[in-house]
Amino acid sequence: MKINILTKIFFSMLLVASVSFVGMFYQLQVLEKKQPKVVESNLLKTSRLIASEVDNWMDKNLRSSRMMTKMKAINEMKPENQVPVLIAATEVLEWASILFIADTNGDAIARSDGKKLRNYSDREYVKQILAGWEVGQQVLIGKAKPVPLQCFAVPIKNPALVGILTQCSTLTDISDFVVNQRIGLTGIAFLVDDKNRLIAHGDVQNLTAKLQDFSRHPALKTASDDQIRVVEVDGKERVFVVSDVGLGWKLVVQQDYDEAYADYLELKTLSQYIIGVAIVLVLMLSVLMSVNLASPIKKLTNVANSFSKGNFDEGVAYTDRNDEIGDLAHSIERMGVSIRLALKRLKSAKSS
Repeated sequence: MKINILTKIFFSMLLVASVSFVGMFYQLQVLEKKQPKVVESNLLKTSRLIASEVDNWMDKNLRSSRMMTKMKAINEMKPENQVPVLIAATEVLEWASILFIADTNGDAIARSDGKKLRNYSDREYVKQILAGWEVGQQVLIGKAKPVPLQCFAVPIKNPALVGILTQCSTLTDISDFVVNQRIGLTGIAFLVDDKNRLIAHGDVQNLTAKLQDFSRHPALKTASDDQIRVVEVDGKERVFVVSDVGLGWKLVVQQDYDEAYADYLELKTLSQYIIGVAIVLVLMLSVLMSVNLASPIKKLTNVANSFSKGNFDEGVAYTDRNDEIGDLAHSIERMGVSIRLALKRLKSAKSS
């Protein structure tokens, strides 16, 4: 199969350019493998920071409650002694919204706010303590102010179970901390309780006066193993990690895929652009070189064929060029002169 000069030039130049393409593809592959680790590191760093803050917040709530249950004024279960302690505790514990003590029937016998006493046996945290749990917990929406409240309950023993101390705290500090932890422009975090109800969100517009059920969120359908995953949420791909933060709560840190992988995507787009431009340039240069090289050679070849057939009417072009094409044109021109002279001699010899 005959391959013309244009094709040869094009593939030769493309072969030379492919060295750069290979280097570019290698860099792209390296970044493709490296980028998930960078993204995972950023998400996990934020996740662990928030998880640590949540754990500390839980710990100080439980520590303060357990400390009070060791006090004689509390575990003797005398309301007149308990109320002053509860009132003093709310003044010291700035995160505490209300503290109250209930007996083993769930009837409140002392409150820090002086409001009417009632029966709390229907509350989950009371049921959990009565069932033998060391910690009872439930997230509720406050009545006075529609914000999430986390109620922790701990047993009062003397030495057997004699009552339940409950401390309800606003999640304002946790919510503020979650809101302030951002990754780039789109990275946010949100926190759900043991029933996958939203209690804190990096985008405050998601918080309402009611506890939203987030159990259908794609992130919460995966394991809480701190592994990076990519899912589609609201028609947009997002990268996220899910972590457990104690008491069944889950923390999700997420970021838009396009932003998380911006470096890789930019290099990929740039590589595709450069390769496309390079191929076009190679083709253009090949055509130009072909026009500048292949076309003159073809014309000179035609002239040489004409000379070989005894047709000397066609002039020799490109003799004015100062390159190999010009040398070839001069050679063909001399060849034509030599052939004409040889033919003249031959005719003279025949006539004599």
